[in-house]
Amino acid sequence: MIDPWSYPQDRYYYNWWEGPVPPGHPSDREIKSTVVKRLKENPHTKDDDIQVDVKQSVVILGGEVSSWLAKRAAGDDAWDTVGVVDVSNQLKPRQPA
Repeated sequence: MIDPWSYPQDRYYYNWWEGPVPPGHPSDREIKSTVVKRLKENPHTKDDDIQVDVKQSVVILGGEVSSWLAKRAAGDDAWDTVGVVDVSNQLKPRQPA
C-alpha cells in the first residue's frame, strides 16, 4: 500500500517537460518573481512569510499563513500567473477551520 502522505519526487514534476524552456514561455525564475510580487501585493498574504519554489513551471507554496482565506488567496495568485502549469499549495493556516 502506498502511504497517502508521501509525495514521490515526480508527483508534481512532469516528465513531458524536459530540456530547454520553449520560446516565449516564462522561466522558473520569472514565474517565481511574479508570484512573490503578487503575494506581497495581496492584502490577504502581504504580512505572511510564504516560501515559493518553482520547478518546471510548477509552483510550490510552503509555510504558515494567517488564515484559510490567505491560503486560498495565495493559491489563486499562483494559479493566475502566466506560465504556471500546476500549484502545490502546502500552506498551513494558523487559524482553525
